[in-house]
Amino acid sequence: MFSYDPINDGLKLLASRDLEKAENMFLRVMNDPYAHQDELSLARKCLNDIRDCQSGVATLDFSHYKKITKKPSDSLEAVNEILAEIYFSSALEYSEIDETLKKNIRVVVSKLNQVMIKDIASRDKLYNQIEKKGALTIKKRFGSKKQKSEAAFDVYRWKTIFRKFVGQINPFLLDRHLELLNHIIKTGEIGFLGDLKLTTLTPKYKWIIDSTIKNKWFLMRSYFFKARSEIEGQFNRKEGTRKYWEEIKYKKIKIFEICEFSERAIHKLLHVDKLNYNTLEEIYDFSVNHGVSLHPRDVSSALRGVSKVKDCIRERAGILMGEKKKFQDELRGYGFSDTSSHQIARQAKRSSSHQVTGTFETSLKAARDEIYWYRITPQSKPLKDSIEAQCCKHLSTVYIHMFERGRLNKILLQLGKLSIQKYLIRIYGASVIDMHCYHRLNTIHQYYKLKFFEYHSQHVPSVSEVIKISREVFKPLLLEGFNIFIKKYRLNISSSIYDSVAKQKSITSWEDEFTTVEEKLLLKFWFLMDHGVKITQGLIKKGALSPNSHLWGYVKNQGLECNN
Repeated sequence: MFSYDPINDGLKLLASRDLEKAENMFLRVMNDPYAHQDELSLARKCLNDIRDCQSGVATLDFSHYKKITKKPSDSLEAVNEILAEIYFSSALEYSEIDETLKKNIRVVVSKLNQVMIKDIASRDKLYNQIEKKGALTIKKRFGSKKQKSEAAFDVYRWKTIFRKFVGQINPFLLDRHLELLNHIIKTGEIGFLGDLKLTTLTPKYKWIIDSTIKNKWFLMRSYFFKARSEIEGQFNRKEGTRKYWEEIKYKKIKIFEICEFSERAIHKLLHVDKLNYNTLEEIYDFSVNHGVSLHPRDVSSALRGVSKVKDCIRERAGILMGEKKKFQDELRGYGFSDTSSHQIARQAKRSSSHQVTGTFETSLKAARDEIYWYRITPQSKPLKDSIEAQCCKHLSTVYIHMFERGRLNKILLQLGKLSIQKYLIRIYGASVIDMHCYHRLNTIHQYYKLKFFEYHSQHVPSVSEVIKISREVFKPLLLEGFNIFIKKYRLNISSSIYDSVAKQKSITSWEDEFTTVEEKLLLKFWFLMDHGVKITQGLIKKGALSPNSHLWGYVKNQGLECNN
């Protein structure tokens, strides 16, 4: 016996003393995985009563079962309340909403199994009813809240929840519908479909219902009033049917959700843009192969041409075309990362592209030429990364920021902080870091004061003594130390070297009013001596002291740190 409400039908049968059929109905409830707990308890009690009666243990009051029979209700309040609870829950992501629906699907399915789905029109009517009543239930909850600061009804959140709800319950409704069609085939009771014109299960009608079951789809009432040849054409079609378009819709939604499209975008693309699924799948696979995510704009643009969309995806993936591609390859040759080279090549104007490469080259050259001051090698990866970041940030004005606004100077000083810290610890011990005046001591000028005393004095002054020595006071000490150094190593520095060093000004502008030629020459000597290079007249003749000389080239062990 076919039943939409087995618990009530079982009570009616029990009231009419049909114990065998009533027992089958209650067993159906017991075997239903989606039955409510109260229904299971009632079915279990009735089964025990039936078996006691059959064994002669008890005598039943059959009128009692008629009294406890409930009238069938078409209300979907329980479903609407569950959807409202999910709406106000903390579930935000698509996967979270899916999981929340799965946890509550038992109650929903149990209630919907009592609704007779006669055909596709009945199903759609049910969906419309749930969508309208569910939205009203949520809006009522908003209206009951006294706080005015509460957020308003989010229509697209509701669309997401309802869309996913439909996707989860549709298979259950379909199974129930096919169960009804099977019952009609077996019994011939076509009156279940509720159409006055359908009174007898004719061979044509039987064939239509059989074909619907075979295709595992909802019945369409229009089939009954069309010629069989036309209906055969409908059933044999692989594309263009209602079933086909629904399957395509869910396939599209799956791709959209993987790409994390918003519900607004999904709604628009499903109902506005009539994009072929094969085209969507093509551009999606193309984006996956290039390691980037598909954008809603890509889907809309695909209606006007796939090749243009693929070009946009290539751009996002770091693959440029034409002159931009050449510029990107040029940047890669300089050591720029794939991400940075793509960003700069894509965004930089043709007129400013040379500024990026020129500034990068000049910055590394400045680091090389002034290595005796900053002690940072041009090969330093942190240095290159920092310059690269500035090139990405200031495309058309990177030269101004790097040199006129002193960005390169700050970068080099920051990179040299660790070297100075290690040196201070070596001179004064690890406790120097905890001194309140450490921030004053941890500067490049203090670092070179200590270098002077290391090479030109018997002892290293204390921390307080070093801090008290100003640049003005330190200047004559440098001159005196320089003269002693020249005599000690028997060096002869020509006037041309003096003049060229005096004229040469740092591109990073690190010199102050007390900076002298002697100080610059001593800085170069200290650098070479730190790396174990002997100071000789021959070294001077080779051009080690001349401006823009490749001082790093005179160091033998170039794998060592510059602040050795």
